Amino acid sequence: MKRKAVEITILLFGLFYLFSGIIKIIDIDNFIYIIRSYKIKQLIYLAPAIPVIEIIIGLMLVLKIRTKLMMLFSVLLLLFFTVVFSFGHFLLNIDDCGCFGGIDFLRMSTPIFYLRNGLLIAASFYLYNNLKVKRGGVNFFKFASILLIAVAASLIVGIRSNISLYLNNIPYTKSTIDEYHNSQFLNKNVNETILSNYISTSPDSTYLVFIFSYKCPHCIISSYNLNNYLDKPTIDRVVGITKGTRKEKRLFNKITNPKFDYREIRFVEMNRITSFYPLSFYIENDTIRFKVKGTLPKYKDFEEKYFNNNNKE
Repeated sequence: MKRKAVEITILLFGLFYLFSGIIKIIDIDNFIYIIRSYKIKQLIYLAPAIPVIEIIIGLMLVLKIRTKLMMLFSVLLLLFFTVVFSFGHFLLNIDDCGCFGGIDFLRMSTPIFYLRNGLLIAASFYLYNNLKVKRGGVNFFKFASILLIAVAASLIVGIRSNISLYLNNIPYTKSTIDEYHNSQFLNKNVNETILSNYISTSPDSTYLVFIFSYKCPHCIISSYNLNNYLDKPTIDRVVGITKGTRKEKRLFNKITNPKFDYREIRFVEMNRITSFYPLSFYIENDTIRFKVKGTLPKYKDFEEKYFNNNNKE
């Protein structure tokens, strides 16, 4: 009975690490973005390897290969995660461990995180102490399968993540953000700015680029108003650029029913544009003419302020 319980526990550990690693790979950018918030450069380099390591440990446990050694790795890995999160939580006010990527319903409070990790560490240590080292070689097909999956996971992480984006500092501070927008965007051709990475324009059309966050109340109000901008003579097209989680997106769409097109970009890419939401740029003849910082007004007020009075920032 005891042996059966141990085998089931090892299997559950294996499935836990497999699930955790796969989820991180699916949402690898969000995971690296969270790691970046800890402000430890070495962790950014390590972040892409963490889900691959978790998958390897999970497969080894599920296939019952070197289980005692894997439980030792489990103890060390969980202790490492706990120490890093404690550093971020108590010194930097971080409350998201990034354990399961961007899946909202799997996010946990700080007390639950410590309770879960405490139980996992205790169970890992218990199994490590009570498991016997099994002598003998490793099944070639099992080893080859793990190797192939690890290589595939590494390739996927390499393709889906761009470490260089996370190593660059934000090019502005809270007090210099307006100066940054004025120097990097206003009166410039779109192709001279980083907006060209996310939108395409035509010189014979006018555009309003709406940069927003799903959960920002001012962005939601602006979205309501934007739905009435689309058929007006001064704006041919509204293009949205946003960031956020899947849950936030679903709620935003349900509340606002946006009639304009928008695209999602990485959190770190959004930081290269702004940290203030909403922010809008008006584009005419491929040139950024002015910006609107904050809530977009109703169209009548927008037209009166920026067109009828020629009051362009």
